[in-house]
Amino acid sequence: MSIFTILKSTFLLSSLIICFDYFQPNDKTFNHQVINFPDNELLAKDSTPVAAELQEILPKIKAQTNVPILLPTELLITEIDREIYVEGEGTNNGYKITLAFTPDCTANACSIGYFSAEKEGKPLEDEFSRELILVQDIKGYFRPLSCGASCALPIIGWEYKGVFYRMAFKGAGQSPEIEGKTLAEMANSAIEAGER
Repeated sequence: MSIFTILKSTFLLSSLIICFDYFQPNDKTFNHQVINFPDNELLAKDSTPVAAELQEILPKIKAQTNVPILLPTELLITEIDREIYVEGEGTNNGYKITLAFTPDCTANACSIGYFSAEKEGKPLEDEFSRELILVQDIKGYFRPLSCGASCALPIIGWEYKGVFYRMAFKGAGQSPEIEGKTLAEMANSAIEAGER
């Protein structure tokens, strides 16, 4: 028997042993940490950014308020291709962020809308005209655009952890149904993104 035949037989035998071992069940156990998240908590995801228009104001509000900050990942309104001025202020009991087409806007014509949060806040009398269910079975309130002597923006509100949140925006839709759907999508986005 030649050396070549011996080497060839050894190689085939080694290959069979390796293949046989490869297909055997793996009894290795791995130690890993199990993370349990508390139920009904809103946990912010690092990969969920806040809407681009709100990114600059967010650190200021975080430094000024003690209430959970809930903001959407995107503004679903028309006319955001124009320059938008964002201002805001926080307190121990809440915050308000306003969006407008001009700086220091105090008139309805230049206002786009706002986000607000109020600790222990409640819906005002006749503030909302409809109820709806948001994500995580959170009860929401809605009122479409209403005009009398002046127009009131479409608004949505909900309560979380003893804080009442509001979002009111023009350009949310061409009908009450679309306004409600658009504002509900923004509210759901804010809730699902979690505390900022």
